Amino acid sequence: MVTAIPLTVYFIYIIAALTSKSKTPIPLENYPLISIVIPAYNEESSIADRLNNLADIYPKDKMEIIVSNDGSEDKTAEVARKAIDNNYLQGKVITYPRSGVNKAINRGINESSNDIVVITGADGLFDEKTIPDLLSVLLSSPDIGAVSGDLIPIAKGESVFSNSEAAYRSIYGKICTWESKVHSTYCFNGPVVAFKKEASSILNTRRGADDASMALSVIKKGYRCQYVPSAKFYEYVPDKFYEQRRQKIRRSTRLLEATFFNRDVLSASCGKFKTIVFPLRILMFFVVPTMFFLSIILWTAVLALINPLYGLGLIALIILIVISGSLKPNILSSFIIYQAYLFLGLFNMLRDVHIWEPTERVKI
Repeated sequence: MVTAIPLTVYFIYIIAALTSKSKTPIPLENYPLISIVIPAYNEESSIADRLNNLADIYPKDKMEIIVSNDGSEDKTAEVARKAIDNNYLQGKVITYPRSGVNKAINRGINESSNDIVVITGADGLFDEKTIPDLLSVLLSSPDIGAVSGDLIPIAKGESVFSNSEAAYRSIYGKICTWESKVHSTYCFNGPVVAFKKEASSILNTRRGADDASMALSVIKKGYRCQYVPSAKFYEYVPDKFYEQRRQKIRRSTRLLEATFFNRDVLSASCGKFKTIVFPLRILMFFVVPTMFFLSIILWTAVLALINPLYGLGLIALIILIVISGSLKPNILSSFIIYQAYLFLGLFNMLRDVHIWEPTERVKI
Protein backbone atom coordinates (compact mmCIF):
# COMPACT_ATOMS: atom_id res chain seq x y z
CA MET A 1 0.00 0.00 0.00
CA VAL A 2 2.82 2.43 0.90
CA THR A 3 4.40 1.93 -2.53
CA ALA A 4 1.13 1.44 -4.43
CA ILE A 5 -0.28 4.90 -3.67
CA PRO A 6 2.59 6.92 -5.25
CA LEU A 7 2.72 4.54 -8.22
CA THR A 8 -1.03 4.77 -8.82
CA VAL A 9 -1.21 8.57 -8.52
CA TYR A 10 1.67 9.18 -10.90
CA PHE A 11 0.50 6.48 -13.30
CA ILE A 12 -2.74 8.45 -13.65
CA TYR A 13 -0.85 11.69 -14.21
CA ILE A 14 1.56 10.14 -16.74
CA ILE A 15 -1.33 8.71 -18.77
CA ALA A 16 -3.10 12.07 -18.56
CA ALA A 17 0.02 13.92 -19.73
CA LEU A 18 0.64 11.52 -22.62
CA THR A 19 -2.92 11.76 -23.88
CA SER A 20 -3.43 15.50 -23.34
CA LYS A 21 -3.26 17.79 -26.37
CA SER A 22 -3.68 21.54 -26.27
CA LYS A 23 -5.58 23.65 -28.78
CA THR A 24 -4.04 26.64 -30.53
CA PRO A 25 -5.76 29.82 -29.29
CA ILE A 26 -7.81 31.70 -31.87
CA PRO A 27 -6.11 35.01 -32.79
CA LEU A 28 -7.71 38.07 -31.24
CA GLU A 29 -9.58 40.36 -33.61
CA ASN A 30 -9.50 43.25 -31.15
CA TYR A 31 -7.11 43.77 -28.27
CA PRO A 32 -9.01 44.59 -25.05
CA LEU A 33 -8.02 47.11 -22.41
CA ILE A 34 -5.92 45.44 -19.72
CA SER A 35 -4.14 46.36 -16.51
CA ILE A 36 -0.78 44.73 -15.84
CA VAL A 37 0.21 44.43 -12.18
CA ILE A 38 3.87 43.81 -11.38
CA PRO A 39 4.72 43.14 -7.71
CA ALA A 40 8.33 44.16 -7.15
CA TYR A 41 10.88 44.02 -4.37
CA ASN A 42 14.48 45.12 -5.00
CA GLU A 43 14.14 44.72 -8.77
CA GLU A 44 16.36 47.65 -9.76
CA SER A 45 18.40 45.46 -12.11
CA SER A 46 15.47 43.90 -13.98
CA ILE A 47 12.39 46.13 -13.86
CA ALA A 48 13.40 48.38 -16.79
CA ASP A 49 13.94 45.39 -19.08
CA ARG A 50 10.59 43.99 -18.01
CA LEU A 51 8.75 47.21 -18.83
CA ASN A 52 10.62 47.57 -22.14
CA ASN A 53 9.50 44.04 -22.99
CA LEU A 54 5.84 44.78 -22.24
CA ALA A 55 5.97 47.99 -24.27
CA ASP A 56 7.14 45.98 -27.30
CA ILE A 57 4.49 43.25 -27.28
CA TYR A 58 1.11 44.87 -26.58
CA PRO A 59 -0.53 48.11 -27.82
CA LYS A 60 0.44 50.90 -25.44
CA ASP A 61 -2.95 52.57 -25.68
CA LYS A 62 -4.62 49.33 -24.50
CA MET A 63 -2.37 48.74 -21.53
CA GLU A 64 -2.14 50.19 -18.01
CA ILE A 65 0.98 49.36 -15.99
CA ILE A 66 0.97 49.25 -12.19
CA VAL A 67 4.26 48.49 -10.47
CA SER A 68 3.41 47.55 -6.89
CA ASN A 69 6.67 48.35 -5.12
CA ASP A 70 6.78 46.26 -1.96
CA GLY A 71 9.10 48.36 0.20
CA SER A 72 12.16 48.00 -2.03
CA GLU A 73 15.43 49.13 -0.49
CA ASP A 74 17.05 49.94 -3.83
CA LYS A 75 16.05 52.18 -6.77
CA THR A 76 13.23 49.95 -8.04
CA ALA A 77 10.61 52.72 -7.89
CA GLU A 78 12.84 55.33 -9.55
CA VAL A 79 13.96 52.98 -12.35
CA ALA A 80 10.37 51.80 -12.95
CA ARG A 81 9.01 55.36 -13.23
CA LYS A 82 11.74 56.26 -15.69
CA ALA A 83 11.05 53.17 -17.82
CA ILE A 84 7.31 53.92 -17.85
CA ASP A 85 8.01 57.47 -19.03
CA ASN A 86 10.66 56.47 -21.57
CA ASN A 87 8.29 53.95 -23.16
CA TYR A 88 5.34 56.38 -23.14
CA LEU A 89 3.30 53.90 -21.13
CA GLN A 90 0.16 54.60 -19.15
CA GLY A 91 0.93 53.59 -15.61
CA LYS A 92 2.26 54.33 -12.18
CA VAL A 93 4.38 53.05 -9.35
CA ILE A 94 2.77 52.58 -5.96
CA THR A 95 5.01 52.09 -2.93
CA TYR A 96 4.14 50.63 0.46
CA PRO A 97 6.14 49.10 3.32
CA ARG A 98 7.36 45.52 2.81
CA SER A 99 4.45 43.14 3.32
CA GLY A 100 4.83 40.26 0.84
CA VAL A 101 3.83 39.54 -2.74
CA ASN A 102 0.16 38.69 -2.02
CA LYS A 103 -0.51 42.06 -0.43
CA ALA A 104 1.46 43.82 -3.16
CA ILE A 105 -0.77 42.12 -5.76
CA ASN A 106 -3.94 43.08 -3.85
CA ARG A 107 -2.79 46.70 -3.82
CA GLY A 108 -2.02 46.63 -7.52
CA ILE A 109 -5.41 45.15 -8.38
CA ASN A 110 -7.15 47.78 -6.24
CA GLU A 111 -5.34 50.50 -8.21
CA SER A 112 -6.18 48.99 -11.61
CA SER A 113 -8.90 50.53 -13.75
CA ASN A 114 -9.64 47.79 -16.31
CA ASP A 115 -11.83 44.70 -16.10
CA ILE A 116 -9.04 42.35 -17.18
CA VAL A 117 -5.86 42.13 -15.10
CA VAL A 118 -2.58 40.44 -15.98
CA ILE A 119 -0.21 39.54 -13.15
CA THR A 120 3.44 39.12 -14.05
CA GLY A 121 6.90 39.13 -12.50
CA ALA A 122 9.53 41.83 -12.61
CA ASP A 123 12.40 39.56 -13.64
CA GLY A 124 11.41 37.65 -16.80
CA LEU A 125 10.13 38.14 -20.33
CA PHE A 126 7.02 37.52 -22.44
CA ASP A 127 7.11 36.84 -26.16
CA GLU A 128 4.75 38.50 -28.65
CA LYS A 129 2.12 35.74 -28.35
CA THR A 130 1.94 35.55 -24.55
CA ILE A 131 -0.66 38.18 -23.72
CA PRO A 132 -2.83 37.70 -26.86
CA ASP A 133 -2.99 33.93 -26.30
CA LEU A 134 -3.87 34.37 -22.63
CA LEU A 135 -6.63 36.81 -23.50
CA SER A 136 -7.93 34.70 -26.38
CA VAL A 137 -8.64 31.78 -24.03
CA LEU A 138 -9.84 34.01 -21.17
CA LEU A 139 -12.42 35.69 -23.43
CA SER A 140 -13.43 32.53 -25.30
CA SER A 141 -16.15 31.63 -22.78
CA PRO A 142 -18.06 33.53 -20.07
CA ASP A 143 -17.40 30.73 -17.56
CA ILE A 144 -13.61 31.06 -17.81
CA GLY A 145 -12.45 33.36 -15.01
CA ALA A 146 -8.67 33.03 -15.08
CA VAL A 147 -5.86 31.64 -17.25
CA SER A 148 -2.18 30.94 -16.86
CA GLY A 149 0.64 30.26 -19.28
CA ASP A 150 3.76 28.13 -19.48
CA LEU A 151 6.99 28.91 -17.66
CA ILE A 152 10.19 28.34 -19.64
CA PRO A 153 13.23 28.00 -17.35
CA ILE A 154 16.47 29.66 -18.45
CA ALA A 155 19.65 28.74 -16.56
CA LYS A 156 23.12 30.26 -16.95
CA GLY A 157 24.71 26.90 -16.19
CA GLU A 158 23.77 23.23 -16.15
CA SER A 159 23.48 21.21 -12.95
CA VAL A 160 21.31 18.42 -11.63
CA PHE A 161 19.09 21.11 -10.11
CA SER A 162 18.63 23.30 -13.19
CA ASN A 163 18.16 20.19 -15.33
CA SER A 164 15.55 18.87 -12.91
CA GLU A 165 13.55 22.04 -13.52
CA ALA A 166 13.67 21.52 -17.27
CA ALA A 167 12.49 17.91 -16.93
CA TYR A 168 9.78 18.90 -14.46
CA ARG A 169 8.46 21.62 -16.77
CA SER A 170 8.34 19.22 -19.71
CA ILE A 171 5.46 17.34 -18.07
CA TYR A 172 4.00 20.00 -15.73
CA GLY A 173 2.19 21.90 -18.47
CA LYS A 174 0.73 18.72 -19.96
CA ILE A 175 -0.79 17.77 -16.61
CA CYS A 176 -2.26 21.25 -16.20
CA THR A 177 -3.64 21.08 -19.74
CA TRP A 178 -5.35 17.78 -18.92
CA GLU A 179 -6.81 19.25 -15.72
CA SER A 180 -8.13 22.19 -17.75
CA LYS A 181 -9.97 19.81 -20.04
CA VAL A 182 -11.46 17.94 -17.08
CA HIS A 183 -12.60 21.26 -15.56
CA SER A 184 -9.88 23.53 -14.18
CA THR A 185 -6.31 23.64 -12.98
CA TYR A 186 -5.15 25.73 -10.05
CA CYS A 187 -1.43 25.03 -10.50
CA PHE A 188 -0.80 28.36 -12.19
CA ASN A 189 2.54 30.00 -12.96
CA GLY A 190 2.45 33.28 -11.05
CA PRO A 191 4.36 35.46 -13.55
CA VAL A 192 1.94 34.70 -16.39
CA VAL A 193 -1.65 34.96 -15.13
CA ALA A 194 -4.67 36.85 -16.46
CA PHE A 195 -8.14 37.04 -14.93
CA LYS A 196 -11.47 38.83 -15.04
CA LYS A 197 -11.98 41.09 -12.05
CA GLU A 198 -15.55 39.90 -11.63
CA ALA A 199 -14.24 36.38 -11.02
CA SER A 200 -11.48 37.26 -8.55
CA SER A 201 -11.27 37.67 -4.78
CA ILE A 202 -8.84 39.35 -2.42
CA LEU A 203 -5.80 37.18 -1.74
CA ASN A 204 -4.95 35.96 1.74
CA THR A 205 -1.90 38.09 2.53
CA ARG A 206 -0.12 35.62 4.80
CA ARG A 207 -0.94 32.11 3.56
CA GLY A 208 -0.83 30.48 0.16
CA ALA A 209 0.83 31.08 -3.20
CA ASP A 210 -0.71 34.06 -4.98
CA ASP A 211 -1.26 32.16 -8.25
CA ALA A 212 -2.83 29.01 -6.78
CA SER A 213 -4.88 31.00 -4.27
CA MET A 214 -6.21 33.25 -7.02
CA ALA A 215 -7.18 30.26 -9.16
CA LEU A 216 -8.91 28.48 -6.28
CA SER A 217 -10.89 31.59 -5.38
CA VAL A 218 -12.02 31.87 -9.01
CA ILE A 219 -13.08 28.21 -9.08
CA LYS A 220 -15.03 28.60 -5.83
CA LYS A 221 -16.98 31.45 -7.42
CA GLY A 222 -18.18 29.11 -10.17
CA TYR A 223 -15.70 29.93 -12.93
CA ARG A 224 -13.13 27.72 -14.64
CA CYS A 225 -9.36 28.21 -14.73
CA GLN A 226 -7.47 27.21 -17.87
CA TYR A 227 -3.84 26.53 -18.75
CA VAL A 228 -2.50 28.04 -22.00
CA PRO A 229 0.74 26.30 -23.04
CA SER A 230 1.43 28.69 -25.93
CA ALA A 231 1.56 31.71 -23.58
CA LYS A 232 5.22 31.71 -22.51
CA PHE A 233 7.06 33.38 -19.66
CA TYR A 234 10.84 33.07 -19.76
CA GLU A 235 12.33 33.00 -16.28
CA TYR A 236 15.87 32.58 -14.99
CA VAL A 237 16.20 29.62 -12.63
CA PRO A 238 19.14 29.24 -10.25
CA ASP A 239 21.66 26.53 -11.10
CA LYS A 240 23.24 26.50 -7.65
CA PHE A 241 21.87 24.03 -5.11
CA TYR A 242 21.37 26.55 -2.29
CA GLU A 243 19.51 29.06 -4.46
CA GLN A 244 17.23 26.51 -6.10
CA ARG A 245 16.55 24.67 -2.85
CA ARG A 246 15.50 27.92 -1.19
CA GLN A 247 13.27 28.91 -4.11
CA LYS A 248 11.68 25.51 -4.59
CA ILE A 249 10.96 24.79 -0.94
CA ARG A 250 9.36 28.22 -0.59
CA ARG A 251 7.21 27.64 -3.69
CA SER A 252 6.27 24.15 -2.50
CA THR A 253 5.30 25.52 0.90
CA ARG A 254 3.14 28.25 -0.58
CA LEU A 255 1.41 25.79 -2.95
CA LEU A 256 0.74 23.40 -0.06
CA GLU A 257 -0.67 26.29 1.98
CA ALA A 258 -2.95 27.37 -0.87
CA THR A 259 -4.24 23.81 -1.21
CA PHE A 260 -4.78 23.28 2.52
CA PHE A 261 -6.38 26.65 3.30
CA ASN A 262 -8.73 26.42 0.29
CA ARG A 263 -9.91 22.89 0.97
CA ASP A 264 -13.45 24.26 1.32
CA VAL A 265 -13.49 24.09 -2.50
CA LEU A 266 -14.60 20.50 -1.87
CA SER A 267 -17.96 21.89 -0.76
CA ALA A 268 -18.29 24.24 -3.74
CA SER A 269 -20.25 23.53 -6.89
CA CYS A 270 -17.40 22.93 -9.31
CA GLY A 271 -18.12 19.57 -10.91
CA LYS A 272 -15.20 17.35 -11.81
CA PHE A 273 -12.70 19.73 -10.25
CA LYS A 274 -13.75 18.71 -6.74
CA THR A 275 -14.27 15.03 -7.61
CA ILE A 276 -11.16 14.41 -9.74
CA VAL A 277 -8.64 17.26 -10.03
CA PHE A 278 -8.46 18.52 -6.43
CA PRO A 279 -8.44 15.09 -4.74
CA LEU A 280 -5.60 13.95 -7.02
CA ARG A 281 -3.62 17.08 -6.21
CA ILE A 282 -4.13 16.50 -2.47
CA LEU A 283 -2.70 13.01 -2.92
CA MET A 284 0.18 14.34 -5.02
CA PHE A 285 1.14 17.14 -2.65
CA PHE A 286 0.48 15.70 0.81
CA VAL A 287 0.35 11.90 0.62
CA VAL A 288 2.76 10.84 -2.15
CA PRO A 289 5.94 12.55 -0.83
CA THR A 290 5.50 10.97 2.59
CA MET A 291 4.64 7.55 1.15
CA PHE A 292 7.53 7.75 -1.31
CA PHE A 293 10.24 8.27 1.30
CA LEU A 294 8.58 5.86 3.71
CA SER A 295 8.57 3.19 0.99
CA ILE A 296 12.29 3.76 0.38
CA ILE A 297 13.00 3.25 4.07
CA LEU A 298 10.86 0.12 4.25
CA TRP A 299 12.25 -1.43 1.05
CA THR A 300 15.80 -0.66 2.18
CA ALA A 301 15.11 -2.40 5.51
CA VAL A 302 13.52 -5.43 3.84
CA LEU A 303 16.37 -5.83 1.36
CA ALA A 304 18.96 -5.31 4.08
CA LEU A 305 17.41 -8.16 6.07
CA ILE A 306 17.96 -10.42 3.07
CA ASN A 307 21.45 -9.08 2.43
CA PRO A 308 22.94 -5.78 3.66
CA LEU A 309 24.42 -5.21 0.21
CA TYR A 310 20.93 -5.23 -1.30
CA GLY A 311 19.85 -2.39 0.97
CA LEU A 312 22.97 -0.38 0.15
CA GLY A 313 22.40 -1.14 -3.52
CA LEU A 314 18.92 0.40 -3.44
CA ILE A 315 20.25 3.60 -1.82
CA ALA A 316 23.09 3.74 -4.35
CA LEU A 317 20.62 3.29 -7.22
CA ILE A 318 18.49 6.22 -6.01
CA ILE A 319 21.57 8.43 -5.66
CA LEU A 320 22.71 7.49 -9.18
CA ILE A 321 19.27 8.32 -10.59
CA VAL A 322 19.38 11.76 -8.98
CA ILE A 323 22.94 12.41 -10.19
CA SER A 324 22.01 11.31 -13.72
CA GLY A 325 19.97 14.49 -13.98
CA SER A 326 23.22 16.48 -14.18
CA LEU A 327 24.13 14.67 -17.39
CA LYS A 328 20.74 14.87 -19.07
CA PRO A 329 17.33 16.09 -17.88
CA ASN A 330 15.16 13.11 -17.02
CA ILE A 331 11.84 12.57 -15.30
CA LEU A 332 13.06 10.05 -12.70
CA SER A 333 15.75 12.36 -11.35
CA SER A 334 13.35 15.30 -11.35
CA PHE A 335 10.64 13.23 -9.64
CA ILE A 336 12.88 12.30 -6.70
CA ILE A 337 14.14 15.87 -6.25
CA TYR A 338 10.63 17.33 -6.32
CA GLN A 339 9.34 14.76 -3.83
CA ALA A 340 12.05 16.06 -1.50
CA TYR A 341 10.94 19.67 -2.07
CA LEU A 342 7.31 18.79 -1.31
CA PHE A 343 8.25 16.74 1.74
CA LEU A 344 10.35 19.59 3.16
CA GLY A 345 7.56 22.00 2.23
CA LEU A 346 5.18 20.07 4.51
CA PHE A 347 7.38 20.87 7.49
CA ASN A 348 7.96 24.42 6.27
CA MET A 349 4.21 25.08 6.51
CA LEU A 350 4.77 25.55 10.22
CA ARG A 351 6.74 28.72 9.43
CA ASP A 352 5.53 32.08 8.15
CA VAL A 353 7.05 32.38 4.66
CA HIS A 354 4.89 35.13 3.16
CA ILE A 355 7.93 37.44 3.03
CA TRP A 356 11.19 36.25 1.50
CA GLU A 357 14.33 37.45 -0.24
CA PRO A 358 14.39 37.10 -4.05
CA THR A 359 16.85 34.80 -5.77
CA GLU A 360 19.71 36.00 -7.96
CA ARG A 361 18.65 38.11 -10.94
CA VAL A 362 20.27 37.46 -14.30
CA LYS A 363 19.50 39.31 -17.55
CA ILE A 364 17.73 36.99 -20.04
